[in-house]
Amino acid sequence: MLLRCPYRLMSARTKQIGILGLMVLGFSLTGLKPGAKRSQLSTAPGFNPVSESVSCQYVRLPDLPAQHGRPNLGVAGAFAGVSHDALIVAGGANFPNGFPWQGGTKVWHSTVYVLVHKGDTYQWQSTQQLDRVRAYGGSVSWNEQLICLGGSDDKQRFADVFSLNWNPSSATLEQKPLPPLPMPLANLAATVSANKLYVFGGESNGGTEKGLYRLDLKEPTTGWQKLADLPGPARAYTAMTTQLNGTGQSLYVVGGRQTVEGVTTVYSDAYEYHISLNQWERLPDLPQTLAAHQVVASGLNSLLVFGGDDGQRLRQIEALNNRLKEQPAGKEKIRLTSERNDLQIKHPGFNRTVWQFRTVTKTWSVVDTLPFPTPVTTPIVRWKDHFIIPSGEVSPGIRTPTIWKISIH
Repeated sequence: MLLRCPYRLMSARTKQIGILGLMVLGFSLTGLKPGAKRSQLSTAPGFNPVSESVSCQYVRLPDLPAQHGRPNLGVAGAFAGVSHDALIVAGGANFPNGFPWQGGTKVWHSTVYVLVHKGDTYQWQSTQQLDRVRAYGGSVSWNEQLICLGGSDDKQRFADVFSLNWNPSSATLEQKPLPPLPMPLANLAATVSANKLYVFGGESNGGTEKGLYRLDLKEPTTGWQKLADLPGPARAYTAMTTQLNGTGQSLYVVGGRQTVEGVTTVYSDAYEYHISLNQWERLPDLPQTLAAHQVVASGLNSLLVFGGDDGQRLRQIEALNNRLKEQPAGKEKIRLTSERNDLQIKHPGFNRTVWQFRTVTKTWSVVDTLPFPTPVTTPIVRWKDHFIIPSGEVSPGIRTPTIWKISIH
């Protein structure tokens, strides 16, 4: 399956899918929901409704392979990256025994999937599993390795860091340890710049973090170095990447969320970390709140932000969950439970807008709308000249086995 955007470049069939389909689902052609206050966006600092020309092409690769003779449900929170021209998707979590509103419980996995290709022919290969079940960590590709950081299972968070190296000749995976994180972390962000591995934010055993740490991958025995804290709120489920700013390379952090005493705040703020200065700079806010999204560097000086959760439905579900904790058994508790379950069952899906940020002019603009249900809580992976969104969560408790390849022109 191949889909092209923006809409002026779409075929008649793609227009039918990408326009009529998205309008039925409640999304406008700009990716903003009907009724959104566009006047506020047009006057927001850093918002530019006119972007540089960006054309996106979407190709559906083979779904995650069947497991034990059954179709793959997909996973959220997997580690993903590229090693020796193979895509690796490792670990993750899902609900194989019923959705949350049916009483199903989340299950963590250790399965590793490896997607290899010859030209345009793709095929999944089996390999050994991770050393333990894990999900919701950070992952980056570096020097023909997938580096996995932290994460959690159903009982604890992890601090361990390790690399996965795919051997195409023997179809085996080698796992090697790296220096552990300064603390156990889940739902963190990670990126690499000039052979330095950076880790930001996440959830520790003490709460949500705002710290930035660096590990020299050429000299890993020197250990992790503590850098300047983010000047904004602590956060997890954020997105971070590296990009040029006109004078040098910086780190960029966009959005995220923090939960305190059962109440979640989703953020729209964005920051640039000047590597040479060990200094943060506040940027114009993303024009909408987002968490569990993806961000990539594109071209010489732009970022692209895909998908994410704006938090509106999350806060409604969360508020009902908090009421249910205090509600005694009876008709009212049954009613509130039904209301909560309906919000999950009838979830509209996550944000489909693709945002662009230009690092030199420091402006945001809408460049596309994803023509498929948006996966969240999954990394985005650069594979040669393309980006891969592997599996993920498409609504609460529901995963997708779909693998999307995105080409940017």
